[in-house]
Amino acid sequence: MCSPYVREVHMARRSMAVADIKEILVYWDAGEGVSNIARTLGYSRPTVRKYVRAAQGLGMERGGGRRGEGAWEALARRAIAVVEGRPPPRAAAMEVGLYHDYLEAQVGRVRLSVLHQRLRDEHGLRASWGTFYRYVRAHWPERLPSSPRLTVRLDDPPPGAEAQVDFLYAGRWYDPQERRHRKVYAFLMTLSHSRHCFLYPVLRENQEAWLEGHVRAFACFGGSPRRLVPDNLSAGILKADRYEPRLNRAYGELARYYGCLVDPTRARRPKDHARVERAVDYARESFFRGRTFSSLAEMRQAAEGWCREVAGMRVHGSTGERPLAAFREREADALLPLPPRSWELVTWTQAIVHADCHIQVGRALYSLPYQHVGKRVDVRLTPQTVEVYLGQELLTSHPRREGGRSTRLEHYPEAGRAFLEATPRACLSRARAVGPAAAALVYGLLDTHALHNLRQVQGILRLEERYGRERLERACRRALDHGDGRYRTVRGILEGGLDGLVEETVPPPTTAGAFLRGPETLLAAVRGGA
Repeated sequence: MCSPYVREVHMARRSMAVADIKEILVYWDAGEGVSNIARTLGYSRPTVRKYVRAAQGLGMERGGGRRGEGAWEALARRAIAVVEGRPPPRAAAMEVGLYHDYLEAQVGRVRLSVLHQRLRDEHGLRASWGTFYRYVRAHWPERLPSSPRLTVRLDDPPPGAEAQVDFLYAGRWYDPQERRHRKVYAFLMTLSHSRHCFLYPVLRENQEAWLEGHVRAFACFGGSPRRLVPDNLSAGILKADRYEPRLNRAYGELARYYGCLVDPTRARRPKDHARVERAVDYARESFFRGRTFSSLAEMRQAAEGWCREVAGMRVHGSTGERPLAAFREREADALLPLPPRSWELVTWTQAIVHADCHIQVGRALYSLPYQHVGKRVDVRLTPQTVEVYLGQELLTSHPRREGGRSTRLEHYPEAGRAFLEATPRACLSRARAVGPAAAALVYGLLDTHALHNLRQVQGILRLEERYGRERLERACRRALDHGDGRYRTVRGILEGGLDGLVEETVPPPTTAGAFLRGPETLLAAVRGGA
């Protein structure tokens, strides 16, 4: 029996396929006569007339308007059915044919399940998945996988027992705000029982995005699973090992905070977390492929809606259920309850203690006890604090800052501490010998930050050697009057000779009393006085 989509009409001298019938109908629609069509295409006139009359009986009018490839194919199949006396193709198959041009461009590039979902959700396609697949298989068999992959399916974990986690690369995205293309990744967590998932687009595949994705996923689910199954990503796993994997310290903190166990997959064994691996491809194709967004915030909001309204509402091929319905029915209440507060994002890094008793983290410097100079230490960063560890021992902590230096005198050796404490006192004593203005200026600098401003104070006092004590005192007075007691200001005053200028005092304006009785009275008073 012939396929319902590729029918052949056997005639005395040649067989005719659907494409041949389409050709006849296109020529007739363009205004060609039956004899000319038969001569041009090589068919007999009765054959041409037979199919033209069948199409006319189906409502086709000459010059009735431009049709797409799918419409022509549907009309040709119906004409064949009329000529052969068979029932016409099913309405569902004809409906899929209306999107023939769209499928011609997309089949082989986009997953078939995604194409069916988009036609159903965005264009109102009512044909079932089976009808849709048979249509695609009949027209583009060479674009479909040649043979199915064999797999062994394991039983699903009980509700709330497990979540599988991964990163995926989504492609390049044009950022309208920065006016450049950027790589986009996404954090994906799939609950193994219900297959309900959480998708969180990010711009970097790093530790911070990994941890933030977990926190937001738990908040979205309203609970946490008892076991996490991540891939061996450096953002979460320091050392991949089948029996004793080493977790990133921040990831371990997060898991303990939410009460989860972390059970990483074996290296290069993607089937160990096949549920999220399958969802990775689906998320990339269904959510990201062919879409544009105006901002990362809009992308994240759309991803959250996609998890509920698209991924959550599809009938999953393995479970036969809608993931969101299964989650709400059985899994939501089985998750571990969340702590009262979300976990505070923590980042761990390493640094070396330099000879000046400081480590550099970002653009800021933080002091440590001098006994640890030259050692490599672990640094725990939160939005508010910086904690430094040697192994499990906490060495010190500082308030976190964007730049500059955070120093504690007790971290220096005794001799250095005595020097640093004595030097500011010596500078202040020398400034008092210059004059009260110099003393006030130096005291203000040292009182703000003695160690940071010490060189600046020493530079100001060295100006006495070049310009003399009296001029330095006047320059300090002028700098204080203008509210700028920096070294560069004092030096500029002396170099420009501004210390000798006397500030001009402007006399206060004199005011005359108002004459409130009108101009006539004023003129009369003037005339009388004259």
